[in-house]
Amino acid sequence: MATGAYMLIKAAEAVRQNGYLEALEELWALPEVEYVEPVSGMYDCVARVEAPIRLIFVVHKVMAKSWVDRVHVLSIDEPAKSALESERARAARLMRQREIIRAHRRSPPPLPPAAQQPYAGHAGSIEAESEKARAARLMRQREIIKAHLQKRRTPPKPASVRQDRGEA
Repeated sequence: MATGAYMLIKAAEAVRQNGYLEALEELWALPEVEYVEPVSGMYDCVARVEAPIRLIFVVHKVMAKSWVDRVHVLSIDEPAKSALESERARAARLMRQREIIRAHRRSPPPLPPAAQQPYAGHAGSIEAESEKARAARLMRQREIIKAHLQKRRTPPKPASVRQDRGEA
């Protein structure tokens, strides 16, 4: 993303007295400079700059010129620039959004949850099993949990007992 800025440039006194047309042409020669205009007031010219990477590099190029006395940089805020979209672009964007919403509304509604068939092993398939099968399944789960908890409660065997038995 390029960085845009305006540079207010004050020329040295000797250049101002002799005319600074050549100095302005030097600025035009820089590839980052979009336009240069002489102005009256505290500064002698205004340059519009578009830096591809960093603005500071362009500022140093301009300040390196022998005739430049002072440079004041006015950066362009990109968020404000993008916020000022044209009325036509805004209308086109809103029309695209409306078309998307209309297409979404025209699509068929999703199936109600009762009409969806659960896959095997899904929690919804529990309703279909008999009371006897459900009780047996719950008992198996209970036995598994008990065995797991008892394993955790038994203290580990001392190292001397394991070595006597040949365990690692």
